Parts: sequence; C-alpha cells; structure tokens
Amino acid sequence: MDSETFKKTFLPYHAKMYRTAYRFLNCSQDAEDVVQDVYVRLWRMRDSLGDIRNFEAYAATLIKNLCLDKLRSAVRKTSRYKTSEVENEQGKDTTAQLDSRNEMELISHIAEQLPKKQKEVFKLRHFSDFSLQEIEEITGMSPVNIRVQLSRATKYIKEQFLKYEPYESR
Repeated sequence: MDSETFKKTFLPYHAKMYRTAYRFLNCSQDAEDVVQDVYVRLWRMRDSLGDIRNFEAYAATLIKNLCLDKLRSAVRKTSRYKTSEVENEQGKDTTAQLDSRNEMELISHIAEQLPKKQKEVFKLRHFSDFSLQEIEEITGMSPVNIRVQLSRATKYIKEQFLKYEPYESR
C-alpha cells in the first residue's frame, strides 16, 4: 500500500479513533498519542493489510487494545506506588498491614487465574475502581454480561481465597 492509498484509507477514521481513545482514557494528550501509535503500527504493517476486509473495524480494534494496554500499565504503576507507600508508612509493617497486603497479593494472584474476560472485568472494577458504565465502554460488553462476569469472578476468588486462608482465621 502506497502512502496516498494509506492516507485515503485511514485518515477518514481519525476523528472517530480519537473520540474512542478519549472515551477510554479521558485525556486528550493520551488519546492523541494512542491514535498516533495506531497510525505508526498500521503504516509498518501496510503491506500485510490486504487481507483486512473492514479497515475501520481493524483500526477501532487497535485503538481499543492500545487504550486497554495503557490503562493496565497505569494500574500497574499505581499498584506499585501504593505498595511502596504502605511500606514507607510510620510504624513499618504492623501485623495488620502485613495481613492486609498479603491478602491483596493473594487476591491478585488468584485473579490472574481467571478466564480472560472475568479477569479484565474484575480488575477494572476492583483494582482500578471503574464504574460498570466505564467498564461497558472499555470492554464493549453489555451491563448484564459485566455483572455475570463479576459475579463469577468474585465467587471463584472467594472459593480459592478460603482454600488458602488458614483455618484459625475462619
């Protein structure tokens, strides 16, 4: 695909890609960065785009995936910051703090074992504090499906957590 064909194919979707990215990220600079990243990726793979039937849907999927990656990255950074913040608090690791941190690590470990959709919805809801409506926008899932995925994930995590938890604390 030459540059003119590329421009004619993908530039008409620019506004829509930006709106989608902005809806996910709620930041104009981040949305612009993601759209730019999509253009770079599409340009690099321009020779293999011949198999794509719907360029708009393909670009939208790239936008969604890059936005989710950016959100996950932000969650990881926040998670690391909160962990180090807890470690630096006065009184350094009281028993209650250790127990709470160990429980969160265990829940996080168990959550990694969930099926892909359940894990995504659970983490967005409980680790990133997104509302159900925001999760709907991010994942494209229906509200009913989100609630079902959350319910199943919560049930599984609770069952697994109780298996790991020592009997004395029950």
